[in-house]
Amino acid sequence: MKLMLKKSIAVILAAVMTLSLSLISNAARTVLTGDMDEDGRITAKDARSVLRFSVDLDHYTRAHLKIGDIDSNEKLNAADARYILRFSVGLDSPASENVEVNEEDFEEYINLPPVDEIFKWILPEAPEINAQPGTFTFTVYGYGHGVGLSQYGALSLEDAGFTYDRILSHYYTGTEIKNIEEFPEKTVYPVYKEVSEGVFGYVPDELPTKELLARIVYQEIYGVTQKGKYEEALKAMTLCVFSNLIYYDFNIKSRWSVGIATSRSYEELPQNLKDIVDEVLGQFITVKGDDNAIEAVYGALAAGMTASAESIWNMKSSYLMPVPSPFDMQREGFISQRTYTKEEMKKLITDYDKTIVLEDDPSQWLKIIEHTGSMDETRGYVTRIKVGNKELQGYNEFHMKLLGNTLRSSCFTITYTP
Repeated sequence: MKLMLKKSIAVILAAVMTLSLSLISNAARTVLTGDMDEDGRITAKDARSVLRFSVDLDHYTRAHLKIGDIDSNEKLNAADARYILRFSVGLDSPASENVEVNEEDFEEYINLPPVDEIFKWILPEAPEINAQPGTFTFTVYGYGHGVGLSQYGALSLEDAGFTYDRILSHYYTGTEIKNIEEFPEKTVYPVYKEVSEGVFGYVPDELPTKELLARIVYQEIYGVTQKGKYEEALKAMTLCVFSNLIYYDFNIKSRWSVGIATSRSYEELPQNLKDIVDEVLGQFITVKGDDNAIEAVYGALAAGMTASAESIWNMKSSYLMPVPSPFDMQREGFISQRTYTKEEMKKLITDYDKTIVLEDDPSQWLKIIEHTGSMDETRGYVTRIKVGNKELQGYNEFHMKLLGNTLRSSCFTITYTP
């Protein structure tokens, strides 16, 4: 019965989709054969595009296939790239000068990897512990607090064909994108400058909003995106930063609230980044049915799953909930280790709280009581840890205050080498 119901729903949805597509103007247009970027010319750039498509460095739509499939084998390959390169220098001419494409041809991707493949759970093995006797080794997974958008995760989702809106709706539960027509031309933002003779510090300053936005996005993610190759990830980050500017009413007290702006001027920023910021400027993230911008926090690498705001900061949030980000676990730098001698650890503990009582046996000093299980039953973001005779909250108290934010993440295991 359930199967029949599912099939009936599928048939209805297919009919609705067919009707919807029939209502959309086909808007058929004529494109030069081989003109992959539709700039009206056939150039070496078009050949390079096909070559990238052929080795899955970029993903292509049915429209790209129609335009660039010179040898008519129903795929884009190196042979098509060679033909287009010959067209570009006048050595050959295509059998048909033009090809007709429709708008929906640009919506159907041909060589996208299956979504279930990108979300496949492949756990990395824990590295060996090669520590000196009398030391604590922290094996750390991920990079950052783990809440909200994962920057490297956004790259993986773009590789799987996700556009920026789908990236954002994945990492921020129950949200949608809206547009603000007007916003302040300038934003108050702390700038490092000389406050008195020979004395420097951060003081509030007014900076052009669009320029500040681009400078923050550049600092926070541009290098990660291979100098702008990942345009959808850059758009997603632009919306994150802009949402945070709105959330704080364009009056930023701390750089950490919205992201750190590069010291490079707006004029020095890459043009492709400026173009991307201009393209989505004014768009922000909000909870569905609400007009207020969310606080779009983000980190570098999630530990299998992202973490909820409640587990990290004891802050309830409907949109900062755990979501899968397993592809992060395959990224370089996902695992790190840090070692402390027992003397160093004892000093850190007593400096934090002199009333904590430690046993003679150092192996009993630190015990993880609870974690989120974001990777498996033994590894996750630590939420509660026993230090001597006291219990501490995993992120704010132990990770940030006692250890002074010296670990890359609060997803860790502890090994004591006697």
